[in-house]
Amino acid sequence: MAGAGMAARLRGALQAAPELLPRGSRVVVAFSGGSDSLALLHLLRALSESWPLKLSAAHFDHGIQPESAAWAARAAELCRRAEVPCDVGRATGLTGGPAEWRAARYAFLAEARRRAGADRVALAHQRDDHVETVLLNLLRGPGFRGLAGIPARRGAFVRPLLGFAREELRGYLRATGREWVRDPANRNPRYGRSRVRYGLLPALAGRQPSVRRQLAELGRNAAVAEGGLEAGVRRLLAAAGYRESAGGAQIARSVLLGYDRAARGRLLRRVARDMGFRVSRRGTRAGASFIETAKSGHGVDIAAGLRVEREFDRIHVRRVREASPDREFDIDGTRRAGREPVRLGGRDYEVRWGALEGTERWATALPADGIRFPIRVRGPQPGDRIRTRVGSKKVAKLLMERRVPASDRSGVPVVADADRRVLWVAGHSRAAVEPADSGGAWFAIGFTKRRDRHDERRGT
Repeated sequence: MAGAGMAARLRGALQAAPELLPRGSRVVVAFSGGSDSLALLHLLRALSESWPLKLSAAHFDHGIQPESAAWAARAAELCRRAEVPCDVGRATGLTGGPAEWRAARYAFLAEARRRAGADRVALAHQRDDHVETVLLNLLRGPGFRGLAGIPARRGAFVRPLLGFAREELRGYLRATGREWVRDPANRNPRYGRSRVRYGLLPALAGRQPSVRRQLAELGRNAAVAEGGLEAGVRRLLAAAGYRESAGGAQIARSVLLGYDRAARGRLLRRVARDMGFRVSRRGTRAGASFIETAKSGHGVDIAAGLRVEREFDRIHVRRVREASPDREFDIDGTRRAGREPVRLGGRDYEVRWGALEGTERWATALPADGIRFPIRVRGPQPGDRIRTRVGSKKVAKLLMERRVPASDRSGVPVVADADRRVLWVAGHSRAAVEPADSGGAWFAIGFTKRRDRHDERRGT
């Protein structure tokens, strides 16, 4: 009877939130063999008729304790008895702490889901885990997002048991005669959660018996507040012309300046989360301040691998990737015509000279007797100047006046001769080079630019 009652409660929870585990879903149960995951596995099996699901399990052996291989074998045996297939993975070389272990476990679960062709990964966090998380985050001093505790769903990862207490689940297992794997590391006072679970929370409950209920209520209220704030953030981003792209996202700076610094920081954190990054308070403050004070062409890192840049009236949030080295090319003048690949500022081109075919995006002709070979095809360099018919100008200033974003300028082809004179800034300006003989030959050169991520980001 106890088992049927628990299964009915879970079915009611799924009916109230059908997006967690839609009927007919393929579900991977994250299975440690502990009481929570064992209860989740059997409760979901008990719903096989009234809420049909196709179940499998996945167990991750962190490999950090001598007994872990035996526990993995025990977990696989528990799944076999439940007639649920189990995907077992084992880590090697984990030397960090809980954050590294957690990242490795989630990476394994994501891969297990892919192998199983599953729609969801069901995690066995329950109400006591949620309360502990709220208290842990309260001690760390977060915003509403941290106080909201454990979300019921984040992408494909879902937590159907947040409405159940730990002792309820263990009572269900005892009533149905099932034994679970006990990990003594859960009581290790080295870890903050263990200190909260076995020390701080019992002490608080001794003075205030309703503390768990109050913390759970705090989490619910914070989740409601966070949901309202997130909806407001989405509206503010839309009003600021927020656009996603392959390289990141961009927002109108003029609109952002109308928001206060706190709102700008929240917008940045939302954009970063959409891109898979977490931004610290320090990074948030740096990004919000940068939007207000930065000059065009400058940027600031707000997280490892994430950068905010200003380009004229737009703010860009971009992933930072290690740039591939440039592949420049010299044309020595002995070949009357040819073609070669070049890479400049992460962009790939084909340079052609001599007989052009009309397919070049940029092309020009230079008096062959007015320049000195070899000609070098390269990107812009500090100090570059180009002499036009109206005078000499820095190449950097030319590109700025042409409103080429600072992040794209290193990919603009520059053609210079053996005297380091800039002859041509492709697509922007040709130098005033006078032929020595008015009837002399002309040297034709052009570039075909391959479509790349820069173009996708700018929509060109």
